[in-house]
Amino acid sequence: MTGPPLRPLRAFEAAARTGSFAAAGRELKVTSAAVSQQVKVLERYWGRTLFLRQGNRLSLTEAGLTAYPPLANALTAIGDLSERMQGISRRARFVLSVLPSVAETWLPLRLAAWLEGGGDRQVDIRIEDDPVDFGRDRVHMRIFHGHSLYGDYCTEVLFHDRIVAIATPAIIACHGPSVVALPDKVLIHTDWGTDYATGPDWSDFLSGQRVIDAGAGLRVTTSSAAIQCALAGLGVALVPAMTAHHHVQAGRLRRVEAPERRMDRPYAVAYPHAIAGWPIVTSLVACFKRSA
Repeated sequence: MTGPPLRPLRAFEAAARTGSFAAAGRELKVTSAAVSQQVKVLERYWGRTLFLRQGNRLSLTEAGLTAYPPLANALTAIGDLSERMQGISRRARFVLSVLPSVAETWLPLRLAAWLEGGGDRQVDIRIEDDPVDFGRDRVHMRIFHGHSLYGDYCTEVLFHDRIVAIATPAIIACHGPSVVALPDKVLIHTDWGTDYATGPDWSDFLSGQRVIDAGAGLRVTTSSAAIQCALAGLGVALVPAMTAHHHVQAGRLRRVEAPERRMDRPYAVAYPHAIAGWPIVTSLVACFKRSA
């Protein structure tokens, strides 16, 4: 009994998982044209069209959606067998790529809730800035903020956040509850960096109610660092509300009286179309949305 050659199968699996012939080619170290040709070989062999080709975008047909899951599982099993025969004990793991600020603040409690609900512990958390290459880096899911870099993938909005001012109870007791009256020296300034497409400074946040001396207070490079400085009693920080939520609930930090400012863009999750039906994908997304 003969079956299709392995090379076309690998080409189809990589293209289905990454969503493009170019990404599959980078992963397999061949040209996108070579991947396309190998997929055509498989389509002729099976007598089925596996992809709808729309310019540079690929969409799996019904036949492709039927073929991908068992093929992906089979190739994973072959890889696992090869590793066992070589004495390597390592099963394929789900790779969740996240922004540094998300990994350090929002994510841990959400993952804890997911694991308590029976989630699989075989997950690698990869902390990195945008952009990520799903195919080359073998990423399954990406949590990101405020851009459209992953338009070729399934994307779902997790939540819209607000910018709030937070400080320890001691700082508020010393300087008063209103942000307008705070001295410049206790204002923590955040260079929002690559984690966020936009991020307000104190002048934006206060909408011109006062002139701010940006050189008088501490300056940090991430929102997570701003939270840590606020926890240490070093001043008042502007942060996304969800990143400080558990500290506020626990009483370690309090909201300073100030108008909230809605962030311009949402937090979202992206993943390849080919794995949209995977149980781990649906359960993670549901948990993240529920926890938000």
